[in-house]
Amino acid sequence: MNRIERTGLAVAAILIAVTGLSSRLARQADERVKPPHIRGILELAPLADTSKALVIGYHYHLLQRFAAANGQSIDIRLTGRDLSYLDSLRAGTVDIVVIPFDEKVTVDSVLVSTPVDSMSVWLMRHDEHAGMKELNDWIAEWHASPDYAATRDAFLNRYDVFRCGPRTQLSPYDSLIRAHADTVGWDWHLLAAVIYSESRFHIEARSKRGAAGLMQMMPKTAARYGVTDPLDPEMNIAAGAQSLSYLIKRYWKVTDIMEERYKYALAAYNAGIGRIDDCISLARHLGVDISRWENIQTQVLPLMSDESILETGAVKLGTFKGGETLGYVDSIMAVYRRFCRICP
Repeated sequence: MNRIERTGLAVAAILIAVTGLSSRLARQADERVKPPHIRGILELAPLADTSKALVIGYHYHLLQRFAAANGQSIDIRLTGRDLSYLDSLRAGTVDIVVIPFDEKVTVDSVLVSTPVDSMSVWLMRHDEHAGMKELNDWIAEWHASPDYAATRDAFLNRYDVFRCGPRTQLSPYDSLIRAHADTVGWDWHLLAAVIYSESRFHIEARSKRGAAGLMQMMPKTAARYGVTDPLDPEMNIAAGAQSLSYLIKRYWKVTDIMEERYKYALAAYNAGIGRIDDCISLARHLGVDISRWENIQTQVLPLMSDESILETGAVKLGTFKGGETLGYVDSIMAVYRRFCRICP
């Protein structure tokens, strides 16, 4: 092989190598590097006003499903009516913002997804073309999936518990409720009744005192049970179930009747352990039978708001207006019995 031939072969080899490298680089450029974590924002305050449809819970569920389909975790937050995360999206500190769907919606400098159920659109940064294609493909697959209709119905077609006939499902969270009720030895219908009474199954529910989530747990209590995201249904239900389990064990020796134990645990969940312990202590001081919650309800609680009880030395936390707690226990037990009838 002469010098010219050797030179030609060398040039050809170099060209092949360069072409192969260019091809690999082009493929890598086309492949989207997915972050392990998605930061999602739900700006759906106008849609969340409905007292029936679980709009926030539905979109939280969809964001979780989308992330899981791509092997990612997700951090989901809500915004109030007067807040917007669009600037954060443009700056790259947020990955997805979900807003209500409007046929005329136009948002500068961001990409807009195809509508989800004619209810919302999802926004991404202007340079996330591969990510938006991935999202639109997933939305199309979701609308065509076999469990789409049932899932949508569970979240968006609500019902009046006292006017409803037999059902196969009480909420979108039945499987979580059953699992965590079994873990702590509770009837799942009762745990569902607590959630219904606390939040009507709205994950975004928040009280004036700061209680949050499906189980309306106060921040300190939620933190004690490992809740880092009060919106997360599983975290909230698991923590609430553990809290109720602790309470029922605390009042286990007060009565041998399981339903009465439930009532004491519910009362303490609402009013706090100290208040219910004071009621039991006063009942014992007065010779009232504590094996039935009804006796506390009729013979003790009416006295708890009178300052004369302080002279007995039986109470530690002072007077207590127990009307809210009475209504709370009665309401949950009524819902519990109804749930047992309509969804055996």
